[in-house]
Amino acid sequence: MARTEPDSTRRINRERILRLLRIHGKVARIDLARMVGLSPATVSAIIAELIRDRRVGEVQGEEASRARGRPKVMIELVASTACIIAVKLSINEVQVALGDFAGGVGATEIITIDSRALTAGELMATIGDAIADFRARNAAGFGPCLGIGMAVQGLVRGAETLAWSPALGVRDVNIVRPLAARFGLPVVLMNDANSIAIAVRNRVRYQSVDNLAVVMLGAGVGMGLILGGQLYDGSTGAAAEFGHSKFQLDGPLCMCGKRGCIESYVSDYALHRDARTMIDLPARNAQHPSEEEMQAICDLADDGDSRALTLFEQAGRVLGYGLGNLIALISPDLVLVTGPGVRAYRYLDNGIRQGLADSVVDTLLTHTRIEPLPWEEDLAFRGVVGQVLDRVPAP
Repeated sequence: MARTEPDSTRRINRERILRLLRIHGKVARIDLARMVGLSPATVSAIIAELIRDRRVGEVQGEEASRARGRPKVMIELVASTACIIAVKLSINEVQVALGDFAGGVGATEIITIDSRALTAGELMATIGDAIADFRARNAAGFGPCLGIGMAVQGLVRGAETLAWSPALGVRDVNIVRPLAARFGLPVVLMNDANSIAIAVRNRVRYQSVDNLAVVMLGAGVGMGLILGGQLYDGSTGAAAEFGHSKFQLDGPLCMCGKRGCIESYVSDYALHRDARTMIDLPARNAQHPSEEEMQAICDLADDGDSRALTLFEQAGRVLGYGLGNLIALISPDLVLVTGPGVRAYRYLDNGIRQGLADSVVDTLLTHTRIEPLPWEEDLAFRGVVGQVLDRVPAP
């Protein structure tokens, strides 16, 4: 028993150090010791083990001081130690990406499908085949595959069942068991907005924000909620469905089948639908307009088109009402608005401010910052890669 406890503690400390390196990148030993609250000698001993096991390596950092000009020796993760297969399911698409041991995301492939026409069995066969083919083409040169992380549009129940998704014509599809059985790997299933919230929270600048709402605009409208530093997803894993809270009971039809949801005013398909009533736009895929189609509406706003500007302002006002309700109920420290739809944030902003002013007491607004977060990569992949790495012991 006396030997088990130190071994267990050492393993926990190893995992803490690996996680800090994923968040901060290159870090000096002395700084790692400060971050984890361990002695420099203990951290040096753990780092020596990790170097021996090829989990981390040493690299030269910036000069420690101008006077001495001695560069620090920094520690960083060896990305090729292991890989993770990340999957994202959305309307008519399965995207597969390769995650690495450092938490990065590399090669990505997109498989186009008629998602709403698939049975549960056909869906799982399609996803499984996509993973197998992608892994065979892209995982060479990496260590073992630690697991599969999957982000999905829709409601996840019990961490393994996709209860409902606008991408599918079927409900209550168990995603985890078939993939785990086929590949013999752990499988992590998450709502895509939750995955994005975790990826954002793991950025250095947001580590100190314990109450954070991340609102995702794009094909739908979702939200990931961090409360007390932890992801809040309710007792069933289907909480924080911000996009399906109501703005108007008899409003436009939402993809969920109900009327008047915030998503039915602010999502890409809603904006494209409303734009087509004012502007001559082709309807190639009304449920999932392309980035080019959405950018064309933004281009009109860039050119000062009053119809496009009015469209975005009205959508922003609905979003502002929703954010006002969120602030009144939860009072987060920070609300970040991100996703592909943030492309139009500068045109939504005025409406958001109007909606907030109309819906919530001024005093409450002083405690919550609202900011756009540029959508420079698909953070859903980073989120599920990070979750697999956090849940599966390092090889």
